[in-house]
Amino acid sequence: MKQILILLLFNIIFVDSQIKLNKKSEVEILFLSDKIYLNKMLKGENLEVKIINNTNCTYIIDPYSFREDNNVVDSKNNFILPIKYFTKGYYERFDDQQCEEDLIILKPKEEKLAKLSIFTIRGNYDINNGDKYYLKLQSFENRYTVIQYGCENYINTLEKKGYKMFEDIIEADIPFYP
Repeated sequence: MKQILILLLFNIIFVDSQIKLNKKSEVEILFLSDKIYLNKMLKGENLEVKIINNTNCTYIIDPYSFREDNNVVDSKNNFILPIKYFTKGYYERFDDQQCEEDLIILKPKEEKLAKLSIFTIRGNYDINNGDKYYLKLQSFENRYTVIQYGCENYINTLEKKGYKMFEDIIEADIPFYP
């Protein structure tokens, strides 16, 4: 009985500490925490997601081609402006070898941990511990956003083999701390 109770408690804690980020259920993207910290985000820490393929199809996911329009908001959904803006570049691939190295191939019923470009912010924010803030993720990925970075021929080859392009919308409000 103790073992069942411990297992149930572990499941509740583990499930509560994840946030589903995408809309569709064929492939799920789960953030493995229930909050995000600005200082860790600026260092690139704590940004891993679990990608779960719930289908019998193989999916192609580009970790760098998510088109995001993320914002930091307060508890009243007011946008918070950065105190310092970041410049932003774009990723590009020049050959199939780079595509093969970069693209995530998610086989049927497979789960993978990955870092995706959905966790981006416009700059550095002056937020304090006393108030509640959220990182409002709004992003999407589709075939068009992927081929803008190269890989069109490589993706065409994979699609001829039956692979599917991951296409979905990311929308989530994640508690955001300094």
